[in-house]
Amino acid sequence: MYYSINTAKSTGKQAFNTDVIKFYYKMTLLDGTKLDSTAKSLGQLKGMVWGATSNILNLPISFLKEGESGLFILPSALAFGGNSYTDIPAFSVIKLEIEVVSIRTEAEQLKDFQTLYKITNPEVSVTGLIFKKLVENPKGAQVVVGQSVKVNYTGRFSYGVLQNDATSGKLIYDSSFNAGTFTFVAGTGAVIAGFDEGILKMRVGEKAVLIMPSKIAYGANGNTTIPPNSPLYFEVEVVGAL
Repeated sequence: MYYSINTAKSTGKQAFNTDVIKFYYKMTLLDGTKLDSTAKSLGQLKGMVWGATSNILNLPISFLKEGESGLFILPSALAFGGNSYTDIPAFSVIKLEIEVVSIRTEAEQLKDFQTLYKITNPEVSVTGLIFKKLVENPKGAQVVVGQSVKVNYTGRFSYGVLQNDATSGKLIYDSSFNAGTFTFVAGTGAVIAGFDEGILKMRVGEKAVLIMPSKIAYGANGNTTIPPNSPLYFEVEVVGAL
């Protein structure tokens, strides 16, 4: 691999496993054919959990500290090899331009959620769950263990992931990873521990924010949607409990 660091910062933070890296990048063939990119003008940062997956970006980013940018030329053996895709011929040399904007630990991400969504004076439990009611309903029935609970929810990462915008139909980087309505039995392990804990603090008709460290979310294993070691943010509403 050939590379050049354009803005070296000797005091910049280096990424470690489980850190979240937010960056801009542009991927092209040597003839200039654009393969993929983020839109810096729109602030569309890409994010990923360092060490969670193996991909073409890992090696170049390992040479960059927070605040640095670089140009990288990857031989096919370090890129897509003999595989061919719509715009990528087999054995293609790949050019990457990358700017690392931030590197955040899990603890920093939990604080970032509170700052971004203006969550002040939350309740913090011994498990690390950060809980804040947005809408209270003192007359609503308290959720208890064993009840069938119906909730509306939106789940978010601390960074954007590429997805289709339902309104415009365009590809955008957005922090939400799932949203909808579902029913589960409270307090029985049917959902992740942090979600269970938060819902059991609520009454029917209430809305709240649940911010949870990865240890009470999907942990070191993650799942098909959630990368390992991901702290998560949920906006939830208890619709009913029977």
